[in-house]
Amino acid sequence: MRKFFWLVPVAMLAFSGAALAQEGGAKPEKKGKAKPAVLVADPATLDIGDVKPGEAKDATFKIKNDGEAEATVTCKGAGFKFDKSKVKVAGGAAEEFKGTFTAAKKADKKDKIKQVKITCGKATVVVTYTAKAAEAPAK
Repeated sequence: MRKFFWLVPVAMLAFSGAALAQEGGAKPEKKGKAKPAVLVADPATLDIGDVKPGEAKDATFKIKNDGEAEATVTCKGAGFKFDKSKVKVAGGAAEEFKGTFTAAKKADKKDKIKQVKITCGKATVVVTYTAKAAEAPAK
């Protein structure tokens, strides 16, 4: 019996190693939740210049995600149509957005500086333009 006494600890080590291998080894540490998406417009303001009644102008900007979690972004702004309806922005990444602004067909009597606010999730881009007055008819 004394001859086999040393086999007991060896057998215990062998079985515990096999059990760990079946479980996939040591358990990894639990990761905390990813920090939420933090959306930032780049640039935060745009000037698209003079816009005649009914004229279309393009505006391009980026939305950066300074958080860790992915965000699905939809941009909206009065008079704007965007080339992409929903865009996924990964944590730490940026995506470019292109929108086309179409001015109202009815013109004011004088040139007027106007602004349109574009919202993309919680990010905001302020677009400034000069709405040109209606041209006087040729005589």
